[in-house]
Amino acid sequence: MIKMRSDAVTTSISPKASDFAAWLTDPARCAALVIAHPAHEIRVFHWLSRVRPHTYILTQGSRSGADSTRRLASERLIEAQGATIAKTWGSVWDRDLYDMLLTSEHAAVLRWVDELAADFIARDVDLVVADNWQHYNVAHDLTYVIALLATERAGRVLGRKITLVTYPVVPAALTPSAPSALIAADIRLPDAAAAAKNTAIAQIPGIASESADIDSAEGVDAYLFETFHHALPLEEVLQTPRETPLYEVFGEQRVRAGIYTEIVRWPHLLRACEALVKANSATAQAA
Repeated sequence: MIKMRSDAVTTSISPKASDFAAWLTDPARCAALVIAHPAHEIRVFHWLSRVRPHTYILTQGSRSGADSTRRLASERLIEAQGATIAKTWGSVWDRDLYDMLLTSEHAAVLRWVDELAADFIARDVDLVVADNWQHYNVAHDLTYVIALLATERAGRVLGRKITLVTYPVVPAALTPSAPSALIAADIRLPDAAAAAKNTAIAQIPGIASESADIDSAEGVDAYLFETFHHALPLEEVLQTPRETPLYEVFGEQRVRAGIYTEIVRWPHLLRACEALVKANSATAQAA
C-alpha cells in the first residue's frame, strides 16, 4: 500500500491527479532513469525495483581517479532488481567531464542528448526520472538538462508528452539556494522496501560520506520515503545562482588539497547548457 504524506502535491497525466503515485510506480510503465553517478539509484530504489527502468548512468563515479569499482557495483545492484542499463551511453570518467566543461568542449555532451532522445523514441518511453537540479554537483545539474532536453525532443517525435519527474540526489537542506520544485509524489515505502534500500547502500563502495550527510539531514525519512518533483523549466534553472554553488565550494577545497588544478564554476556549466539548448532548438526547427 503506497501512502502519501498529507502535504504532498500531486499531478498526473492521468485523469485523476490523485492517481499519480500509483501511475508512477506501476510496473507497466515504460520508464527511463537518467542519473549522473553510480549509486544515485539508491535514492529511488523502491521505485526502480517496481518499475525496472532502462537506466542511463552518465559517469563512472570515479571522482578524480580512474576506478570503475563503484560503477560496476551499481550496475550489479540495478540488474539484480530486474532493471537494465544503457552500457554504451555516457560512462565518462568524472575528470574528463570536468575537463570538457572547463575547455567548453561540448561535442560529447551534445551527442549524449542525441543518443538519449533516440533511445527514448526507440523504446517508446512514457516516463523519465532524472537527477534534480540542485547546485550541488555539476554532473547532477548537467544530467538534469540532458534528460529534460532529450525528453522534450523524444516527445515531439512521438507526438505525445513524456512525463519527466526528478528526485533530490541530496536533501534540500544541503542545497538551500537551489530553485524549489513542486512535489509530484511523496511515497511512503513499506517496511521491507525501506530495509532493502538500507541493505543496498552497503553494496556500493565509496559512498559512506554521502550516506552520512543524507542521514544527518533526513534521518529515518532517507529510507522511508521516495520523493519525486515536477521538472523545473530551463528558464528557471539557468538563472544565475543567488549564492556560490556548492560545487564551486567543493572545487576550491579540492584545489587547495592538490586534487585538481582548476575549478568548474557556474559559467562553465552555463555555457554547456546554452550549447545544449541551442542545438535542441535547431533540431526542433529542422523537424
